Order: sequence, then structure tokens, then C-alpha cells
Amino acid sequence: MRILKNWKFMLVISVAILLFMVIALFVYLYIFQEEKVAILTYHDIVDNIPEEQLGNTVNITTKKFEKQIKWLADNNYTTISFEDLYNWKVNGKSLPRKSVILAFDDGWTSFYTKAIPILEKYNMKGAVFAVLKNSANVTPDNAYCINLEQIQDIMNNHPNIEVLSHSYNLHIRENANSNDYNVYTNDIYEVKKYISNPKYYAYPFGIHNDEYIQALKDNGCKLAFAFGPYDFVKKTDDNYKIPRLGIFETTSDWKFKLKMFLEM
Repeated sequence: MRILKNWKFMLVISVAILLFMVIALFVYLYIFQEEKVAILTYHDIVDNIPEEQLGNTVNITTKKFEKQIKWLADNNYTTISFEDLYNWKVNGKSLPRKSVILAFDDGWTSFYTKAIPILEKYNMKGAVFAVLKNSANVTPDNAYCINLEQIQDIMNNHPNIEVLSHSYNLHIRENANSNDYNVYTNDIYEVKKYISNPKYYAYPFGIHNDEYIQALKDNGCKLAFAFGPYDFVKKTDDNYKIPRLGIFETTSDWKFKLKMFLEM
């Protein structure tokens, strides 16, 4: 009988501890946790990735990408624009608690052919950071990135999709690393031929320095985005060194969901 009573007592204590932990987690997530926004960043979306390439690719399969977008939609995440992010971060505007940005680097053709249809299927917003020299020089034999006609179609016919700058011709490490104010300013001048007011900018390779940042400021850029450390955006982050979360084929489903749940 004593053993039975001890067992019941331990069960009650265990349930009480578990309940306390659940309540504490709820209080942390919804009361005390600092406001954050996830910028989920993708690259090329492909139908298949050979197993031997999984360890060194930033790409994601179409199947896994759609699975993640569906999960976000099913769990009531709200996709926002970069203007929404700016107004939250700088102007104090409020956002839905489970807010997220879906960003796509480099301007791969798959953004136009695969990502946009999936985003619109689930009523999600998105943004592409395009390397505009690549887009301006697409040929039938070299069509790995979105072309200018596709960019114009996005601007005219896809109101929930943004076209932003990943530079004109700085997606070459030597150029991005030049540390030359004039190089950066001249590149922004070229960008403005295609995007009249480039307010939001993703650094190629995440490379940035003081000269780069000053050139962006002097040319009207309001926010600039690195690629790592992989973290959520906080209001206290430097406006020109904003982190993003890289999402790849190797990002496991449970880690993706757990991180989104715990941070949001």
C-alpha cells in the first residue's frame, strides 16, 4: 500500500512540474520574449538534389519548399513586406506576433517558375533579391536567372511579390570586397536603372564594410541584410547589418518547426 501511495504521489508531482513548465513556456513566449521577426532566406529551388551534394548546397527541393510554406500557412504565420519590417523596426508600428518574411537570393529562374506559384497558392508574400546585371544579360543559352521581362511581370502582375536589389554586379567576391565607396556607389547607380528606389538591399555573400554601408545610406537605402549569423531580426539590430535565417534542403523539418515555434 505504501508503494502505491508513493507512486501516486510521484505521479502528482510529475504532472505538477510538467504543468508548471508548460505555463512558464507560455508566459515566456507570449509575455516576456523580445519581439522578433524571421527572415527565411532561400536560394535556388530544384526538383532533385543528388545525395552527394547535400552537404554543400544552399538549394532546396520543390517538395520540401512547398511543405514548409504549407506548414507556415496552416499554423497561421503572416508574411509581411520589407516596408512592414521597416515600419515595425524603425517607426514602432505593430505586427502580428507570428510574422515572417520569405526572401529569395540571387534571382534564380526557379523563383519565377516555382516559388511564385507556390507562394500565391498559399496566399503568401515574398521578395526576390536579384543580381540585376545577370537579369539584364539573360540569353536563351544562359537563362539560369530571371530576365527583365519576368521582373517587369512581377512588378506589374504580382502585388504580393517584391523585386529588390542584390547589387548590379557585386555578386563577385572581389567586387564586393573592394572596400571602395565609389565602386559601391556606381553599382547602386546601375541598380537604379531597374529599381528606381532601392530601399532594401541584401549584401552579396553577406559581405559588408563601412564604405559599403555609407554608400547605401547616401543612396536612400533604409535597411540592408547580411547572411548570417542565422538569427531572427530584433528592433535593436543595426539597420545595415540585419541577420537572416538560411533555409536549405539540409534544414530538418523538426528543427525548422521547433525554431519557428520557440522564437516566435
